[in-house]
Amino acid sequence: MTQPTAPTEAYPVDVAFPDIRACAAGNTGIPYLFTFDSGQPGPHVMVNALTHGNEVCGAIAVKALLDHGLRPRRGRLTLAFANVDAYHSFDAARPDASRFVDQDFNRVWTARVLDDASLDSSELRARAPCAR
Repeated sequence: MTQPTAPTEAYPVDVAFPDIRACAAGNTGIPYLFTFDSGQPGPHVMVNALTHGNEVCGAIAVKALLDHGLRPRRGRLTLAFANVDAYHSFDAARPDASRFVDQDFNRVWTARVLDDASLDSSELRARAPCAR
């Protein structure tokens, strides 16, 4: 598996990372995934946070949407925290080290990788409950 590279220079992280552990159960049977259906026809909108564990802005936004009880008037809304293991490993002293745990989450989305059940990583375990 590819390991994170060290940052070329240190930089400050001046934003608080929200505690998302209360979101672990989700409401779909998939950890950290929530879907709300209005019962009315309309678009299906998804907001995905944490493609990488050190990208905190999406986590702040999704947690706020959940905390405020946002629900669609039409269609469906799906809110997701994706790379949770990497997020929980965040260390402000090494902010780039938590972009992923085992491999770059951007590189797992091919049929060859996703369909190969012999491959395992923290990032690939996100595929387990999903129907393909």
